[in-house]
Amino acid sequence: MIAQEEQFRIYLHAPLKAEAPLTVRQLKLSALDAFSRTDNTLATLIRNFNEALHPEGKAFGFRNDDVFIVYSPKINENQIKALLIKTGLYFSADSKIENPEALQRTFVLPAEKDALNYEVSRIESTMPSRSDAASEKSAAHKRFVLPPVAAEQGKKQLTPAELARISKALVNTDFSNMIRRQFVCIVLDDIAPSPMFEEVFVSIADLGETILPDVSLTATPWLFQDLTETLDKCVLTTVSRHDDGAFYRDFSLNLNVSSILSEDFKSFDKGIRENMKASVVLELQPIDIVSDFSMYVRARDFAQSLGYKICIDGVSALNLPFIDREKLGADFVKLTWQADLPDLLMQDEKLKEKILSIGSNRTILCRVDDEKALNFAKESKITLLQGRYIQHLLSTAPRRPA
Repeated sequence: MIAQEEQFRIYLHAPLKAEAPLTVRQLKLSALDAFSRTDNTLATLIRNFNEALHPEGKAFGFRNDDVFIVYSPKINENQIKALLIKTGLYFSADSKIENPEALQRTFVLPAEKDALNYEVSRIESTMPSRSDAASEKSAAHKRFVLPPVAAEQGKKQLTPAELARISKALVNTDFSNMIRRQFVCIVLDDIAPSPMFEEVFVSIADLGETILPDVSLTATPWLFQDLTETLDKCVLTTVSRHDDGAFYRDFSLNLNVSSILSEDFKSFDKGIRENMKASVVLELQPIDIVSDFSMYVRARDFAQSLGYKICIDGVSALNLPFIDREKLGADFVKLTWQADLPDLLMQDEKLKEKILSIGSNRTILCRVDDEKALNFAKESKITLLQGRYIQHLLSTAPRRPA
């Protein structure tokens, strides 16, 4: 098999000879921690680039783990930016990814072909052997040790007896019919929304109508919490048993902290391909985190040691000031859109600073159901969006030719 470095030179030979305009983007992934640079992760990353850029571009992975992306002027630069934002998903545990410009270099061809040739030659002269590179990654891996809502009108409140009935009924329910999906997308100007990952969740409304239509499942918080733990088990089992390829790509799950430490999660983990784990996000609620912070730390460390990402879900303007993404060791924070959010930010400069401190590529604005929410995201420089309006833009965007 021809090495990627040689394939890179062959790919560029004809365009350079013809002095055709091309851009080469170098991603200096060799600067990142060896633990995050698994062969599976790099292969997935290169596949994502090749699928998105074909036939106007191609990505090459060098033995030192740097990636070189070659693309023609037909590729919109914001399309490249969207792909680079998604790249951050795979390496979000590494603090160096917070300064992506330092990890990139751009060569404009043919003008900078000599500089490109020099950089490639420099890398080739310092690249480790394949066995040394594998040993470095293996050693890096060994360093990580696993460690009240109002009742709906006309409906009764959930009781312990009814909770027991629901838990029993769920065992015999076709759960897949109640699972819903919605994309979290990278949204930039001049290009269609680009899916980052797909949230997989249970429709509580559909569940209630199917099992106990006359009962409000959410009206009794402590019983609803018990119900969500049962739902976690059902969701994990459903995802583990899915064999149609639906869960072979990037997705997220809403879970309780305790569920991550359960045997059901361990069974789920065994069914997830190694090259997928870096792009699977586990969404946790703030109230669940603060109710037993030590358990959260154990669950977070355990999940991240396996390669999963953590998102703090259910963040509002009310609890945003108390959320510190870095201290919580989370990869993302999901902020819920509300109509008065722009006014609240105008009244409180600290709220605006808090969003900026989380990071534009770390903040997910959800419930973006109209253009007002989208405009707020653009003004706030938030690039990760989720909601019915984003789903509409995604579904109506022109499809790329195969």
